[in-house]
Amino acid sequence: MESWIEFLRGPGLVFAFALLFLGSARQVALTVVELVRAHRRAGDPSIPWRWMFKKSLGWIFPVNALRGRRIPYTVASAVFHAGMLLVPVFLAGHVALVEKGTGLAWPTLPASAADGLTLAALAALAVIAGFRLLERSSRELSGFQDWFLLVLCMATFLTGYWVAHPEGSLLPFSLAYLIHLAGALLVIALLPFTKLAHALLFPFTRITWELGWHFVPRAGERVRLALGKEGEGV
Repeated sequence: MESWIEFLRGPGLVFAFALLFLGSARQVALTVVELVRAHRRAGDPSIPWRWMFKKSLGWIFPVNALRGRRIPYTVASAVFHAGMLLVPVFLAGHVALVEKGTGLAWPTLPASAADGLTLAALAALAVIAGFRLLERSSRELSGFQDWFLLVLCMATFLTGYWVAHPEGSLLPFSLAYLIHLAGALLVIALLPFTKLAHALLFPFTRITWELGWHFVPRAGERVRLALGKEGEGV
């Protein structure tokens, strides 16, 4: 088991980050190319930056979606994304590993905050899984990739918590660490090639989405007129 851990911390780590950077560069490049094409084809190439920024904040902080039966799902999704972004980047143990290998370091989360975010992310994943099982529309739209990523993230968070708190772990420390390390590297490697990429491509897709209304001259105005929203952003 120790040999597997050493392999993952060495060549496995390099391979995962190489896939992350190369895959991300490819995705961003392809998205930018499509964005340039959309801009050239647009009948109205102007971009309402202020309105787009406001709408983007609405997607990041979905306050308007806090209604109806999907309130728990909306809150759980926001909590999971917060944990997914903050814990891996600002956990003291992770930053220490980066500093050891590269000399780079940055401020870290207090241990209590990291623990709280980890447990909150696990609870959020459980809520998301429950909605996918119990709500018909979510169940029908959830494919293999959705379930695989959910289980992968849950296993990575759970074993990470057990590594930090071995006294409460249901697995031997070495096994929990191996699963956590393998899961984390798999998330890193798959990020550019799965639905996780939306976090990376979000700014570009929002601009492309807005330009889509302007493909045909005056198309945006016609859509707004049909919806009875003259003068508004659609």
